[in-house]
Amino acid sequence: MRAMIALTTCLLLSLAGYAAEFAFVERPGESLDIQCDGKTWLSTQVKPFDAAQAEETYKVFTHIYDSAGETPITKGVGGKYTHHRGLFIGWKDTLVPSAEEGAEPIDYDTWHMKNCYQQHVKWLSREAGADSASQSEEVVWCDLEGKPFIKEVRAITVRPGEDGLRIIDFQSTLISVAGHIQLRGDLQHAGMQVRMANEVSERQDTTQYILPEGAEELENDKVVGAWWACCSCEVGGKRYWLVHMTPRDHPFGEPVYSIRRYARFGAFFEPDLDEGKPLTLRFRVVVSERELAREAAQNLFDAYSAPSSESEVPSQP
Repeated sequence: MRAMIALTTCLLLSLAGYAAEFAFVERPGESLDIQCDGKTWLSTQVKPFDAAQAEETYKVFTHIYDSAGETPITKGVGGKYTHHRGLFIGWKDTLVPSAEEGAEPIDYDTWHMKNCYQQHVKWLSREAGADSASQSEEVVWCDLEGKPFIKEVRAITVRPGEDGLRIIDFQSTLISVAGHIQLRGDLQHAGMQVRMANEVSERQDTTQYILPEGAEELENDKVVGAWWACCSCEVGGKRYWLVHMTPRDHPFGEPVYSIRRYARFGAFFEPDLDEGKPLTLRFRVVVSERELAREAAQNLFDAYSAPSSESEVPSQP
């Protein structure tokens, strides 16, 4: 009997070890981390804008961390194209109506952040539990005088999947507070994208991309006919596979994907905003430390796109 009790206890303890427990760690005015079992998975950077340190503070973005929870595998300030930061969103030509009658729209560069900035205002919600964590924040996009032209509600949810996958859902709701705004740019300078650590740019010939069957890669790293793209690159001596997905109910249809070899990749599209009419954009990024073949990536996307089973993630074949 004692042996049976001991065996049962060991079994229960081993099963309990599979449960993930999420929590938040906040550094006010700096960042908010999402941790799983004490290891950082994501870190959202929210430093207040400071004109004297504009490059360090002009963009709100989220880092993805390595499996040990110690170091970001995405890029921050500096390096090749300093404005590329982790998970981020923006448009090179954000055309905002001028206050002067008959004048051309003002062109704010919310990609390079040359004449504007994004400012974290406040956290709207934070929920962490045994199987996921989600956060929501208010972000304003402002001119250099501090006048906002877009208000954004940015929400991120993260949870574990089968075989050690990390599933990140990124949602951005954009609201114009300055009339009819045109979000424009080009393939390489607009949309919702991911940028991996700067070290990848130093050996970008080792970066690989996996695309859906039937997708076509054209000149200038342009991909058409794809709802997802998978980047495989090395960071910190380890190879990662990341699938960037755009849902089939994307309000502007199938996007164009950009797949730079230095590991900046994501979806390009050019929407308009009308004052008082929120526009919600959703994307998913799946991180894997096990090799993802095309079939596995497609299965992940199919699960994401299935209306009744969005939360289900299949095992890798």
